[in-house]
Amino acid sequence: MNKSVSINSEHKKKILKLFRNILRERLGFPTENRREYILIKTRQEFRKAKNETDPKKLRGLTIIGNTQLDTVIVQAKHLSSILDREPTQYEQRNNLSYEEYKKDKSTENDKTLKIFPEFLNKKKIKKKKNPEDDIN
Repeated sequence: MNKSVSINSEHKKKILKLFRNILRERLGFPTENRREYILIKTRQEFRKAKNETDPKKLRGLTIIGNTQLDTVIVQAKHLSSILDREPTQYEQRNNLSYEEYKKDKSTENDKTLKIFPEFLNKKKIKKKKNPEDDIN
């Protein structure tokens, strides 16, 4: 019986650690409503499973909890990169029509993604390479 008690206490420690990690990682979200939603949902799910004793169900719930933790981490990182950004030039000039914006879009400064010429040259070199050279 001592062995089962220690396993239960170890399992409880892992579950509490998972709970705390989810609550800690939710702070990475850039908006308060998302942080609050994660807090409420996490509390609900853990309270719902509080009295669960079946080892298979507990294992499954732990796997789901770890998946949710990973999801919270990824979403927080993604949303922070989206919402903590400088406004684009289009957003700064929001009075422009789409046609005017398209005319201005041709300038180099409006590009959001810059492709370095060195990278393009490497791609061209790889395409020009003769496949028969690899055989010999």
